Amino acid sequence: MGTSAARTAISALVLTWAAVGCSSAPEPFMGNPTRGQMLTHFDLALELRAHAINGDLARFRSAAHSLAELQPARDLPAEVFLQFGPLRYEARVGQDARTNEAASQAAAEIARTCGDCHAANEVDIPDAPLAPVAPAGAEDLVGHMDGLARVTGLLWAGLVGPSDASWQAGAAALIDAGALPEGLETRLPARDIDFASERLRRLGREASAAAEPEYRVRALSEIWATCSDCHEKLGIR
Repeated sequence: MGTSAARTAISALVLTWAAVGCSSAPEPFMGNPTRGQMLTHFDLALELRAHAINGDLARFRSAAHSLAELQPARDLPAEVFLQFGPLRYEARVGQDARTNEAASQAAAEIARTCGDCHAANEVDIPDAPLAPVAPAGAEDLVGHMDGLARVTGLLWAGLVGPSDASWQAGAAALIDAGALPEGLETRLPARDIDFASERLRRLGREASAAAEPEYRVRALSEIWATCSDCHEKLGIR
């Protein structure tokens, strides 16, 4: 499979990702090693993202181990194969994550390696769908957290694409919706709520100003670490 065929295969897969809103895996593709490999990467990257946000370090390390041990598909194009080294390196780093910060950093770095592969293979990935996010405090805890999940999903898509439009949309939405909803006072001290809310909004502003991938990785990892710390305090997994 040459460079043009590899681009076509990856493009077909990521078009399906966009159709499902980057939130669930597409149906398996049969008979194409590049598509099958990308599907596996997609599943594991989503697992890592979810476990990092939830602060579930045991499951995060397990998923990182699966990604680190993943063998390249037979007949994988050379231009795709070359990207395996950085991906597996970051996955091995993730295997040793013992803190929410370390897991979030590893998950964001892995997202960047996906974007680097797409860029290296000149794959034009559609921007993630821009779902509306309700204003902070305008909905219940579950609804608001769902909105924040969509926001961080846009930031993740910005790295994986890579897509500046998705990244900037996620950053802007985080500034607007970063504050935690009302009604948490019975579960968390007010000072913790205020701290997390202001931190998320500040990180949204930093994300908006971040132009280089390394700074975007740092911003997203800090956002996810803030989410996981809050989830631990709330007992959410």
